[in-house]
Amino acid sequence: MQLEGRDEHAPLSSEEFNDIMNTIDIGGADHIAVAVSGGGDSMALAILLKEWCGQKGIKLSALTVDHGLREASKREVLRVEDWLNKRSIDCEILTWAGSKPQSNIQDEARTERYRLLGDWCSENGVENLFLAHHKDDQAETFLMRLIRGSGVDGLAAMDVTNELHRLHSASDSGGLKLHRPLLDVPKVRLMALLKKEDVEWIDDPSNEDEKYLRVQVRNLFKNIKIDGFNVERLSSTAKRMRRVRSLLEDLTLRAESDYVDYNPLGFAALNPAFANVLHEEISLRLLSKILKKISGNQYPPRHGKLETLFDKLKKGEFVAQTLLGTILFLSGDENIIVAREASAINEKINISDMEQLLWDNRFLIDVTGREGFISPIKAPYLKAIYNNPEFKERLTGIFESAHFRDRIMPSLPCIVTENGEIYLPDMLLQLVGMTDLGGFSAIFKE
Repeated sequence: MQLEGRDEHAPLSSEEFNDIMNTIDIGGADHIAVAVSGGGDSMALAILLKEWCGQKGIKLSALTVDHGLREASKREVLRVEDWLNKRSIDCEILTWAGSKPQSNIQDEARTERYRLLGDWCSENGVENLFLAHHKDDQAETFLMRLIRGSGVDGLAAMDVTNELHRLHSASDSGGLKLHRPLLDVPKVRLMALLKKEDVEWIDDPSNEDEKYLRVQVRNLFKNIKIDGFNVERLSSTAKRMRRVRSLLEDLTLRAESDYVDYNPLGFAALNPAFANVLHEEISLRLLSKILKKISGNQYPPRHGKLETLFDKLKKGEFVAQTLLGTILFLSGDENIIVAREASAINEKINISDMEQLLWDNRFLIDVTGREGFISPIKAPYLKAIYNNPEFKERLTGIFESAHFRDRIMPSLPCIVTENGEIYLPDMLLQLVGMTDLGGFSAIFKE
């Protein structure tokens, strides 16, 4: 929300923050978390949330990550813990263990930070995590992505709320909501709040290191005096890009409804007519969306590879190919089948003492009371399954046997017990009318 007509240098008030929080949906949560680096932005958000949670009767946990990238990091997280505890805010220190990268350090640290935060929230039943990104961060993100040549999605920058998908997690069935309530709040107002409340914070020396693009961009705002080149203007442009993105997403959703059929067995049938009917931008978005769903990938394919695929489809030159962990091929009815590439799956998971898991980030599986491990239906298991002549005959009557046997079946999960018994997913057994074999629940996450 916009904080119109406010003194841009005044401390952000509790009343204003409450107004912002009224626009954020946390469901019926009685416990939320906030990521606190110890910097001024996150310290400000922590004390704002502490007061708001007190009014609502909600438990607040602060999570601070020790990346171990600097000698001072351990001392710093202990200082942050002490500051927060003095304000009656529970603090959990999460530590990045093991070897550290020698290159691409900021990106690797960010990935590990979100993994640690996500895992803690999952283990503690927390579904809402708050982050302290503010208006200055939004403008910097927009400019960084412009420099890197991003399209509409990239230039939309950060959303107030989105979801962190915890990929390949054997303990969680989905995502964690990330909330950024301060995206319309300038940093100067947060710093003014800290001074007013006499709150201490830590200045990370990496925030001054010009080898990082974000620092270079931040310094551009300080040093370049061009009318309109400012945080307010670029942040507003990012908001307009989000509106454009929303329109494109709606159009893509309609196209998906018209041209794509998803099968409970985890593959999609795409009507090739889309390539010559839809606008090119919507076609590319549709392809990207299908590939992400079928592969379970959090990120889209590289744009150049996507355009090459689309060009083949448009010209009628497509036969088959792999992309983003999927395999695309033509079916007998000339539809394009998009299936998970079996060789890209590495999800063998011991399921003893487990109840649910998200397998290959595609299937939500109930393994309550099961023993053994879950695995893709690899060649030895596939051979054993097809040794049942009735099962083989029924499958062949439903699908083109070669495509199904070689490309679809190996992308599905099965449960293998210690004595070698193989159990298949219910949706497959229901399809062939052999539910008496005793399967397990596996639901494709469209």
